[in-house]
Amino acid sequence: MPKHKPKRGSPLVDMTAMTDVAFLLLTFFMLTAKAKPQESVVVDTPSSISETKLPDAGTLTILVSKEGQVFLDMAGQHTRKALIDDMNSQYQLGLNEEEKLKFSIAGGFGVERTKLKGWLNLPPSERSQLKVDGIPSDTSNNELGPWVHNARLAQFKMKQEGKVNDDYVIVVKADKDTPYPAVQNVINTLTDINVNKFNLITNSEADPNKKPGGK
Repeated sequence: MPKHKPKRGSPLVDMTAMTDVAFLLLTFFMLTAKAKPQESVVVDTPSSISETKLPDAGTLTILVSKEGQVFLDMAGQHTRKALIDDMNSQYQLGLNEEEKLKFSIAGGFGVERTKLKGWLNLPPSERSQLKVDGIPSDTSNNELGPWVHNARLAQFKMKQEGKVNDDYVIVVKADKDTPYPAVQNVINTLTDINVNKFNLITNSEADPNKKPGGK
């Protein structure tokens, strides 16, 4: 007697639930992702064979343009808010709460303290186009030192409160054509406030002493 073969049909898979999950994940990442702020100045860094990698967060960056202008940028909205509260109190900057909030979410800046209020009240598009002199960092008028010093204190305070995990990693990013005295002023400023460990940003290049294959 011949065996009865059941009729086989193509399996039907309902993809509706998977599609819903995919769109939910896409929406979540779109709403929570933060765009990387544009740097205050374009810096073409020199090359080196260093392979040390910097952390993705928790950095305080000092940018030095090829004209010698100094800009400062730092990670962490909580730290930036604590910093501007302290600086506003110490140096009577005259900033209101709205202006301090603008500072906490702004990117890098490179203006004198007396011009900070006006800079904050500009639309972001105009800030990036404004020609500035940079943060003074020479011996006769050094405003960079107090900014860095108070930023480190603010980060330490946020760490004590559990809002951040690490101390700031100090980073100096200078253009390859930056005059050496401008970089030296920054280094002198850091040593004057007892910052003896910092990183110099460079472009990575191949080590001529290494043979192909990493040996």
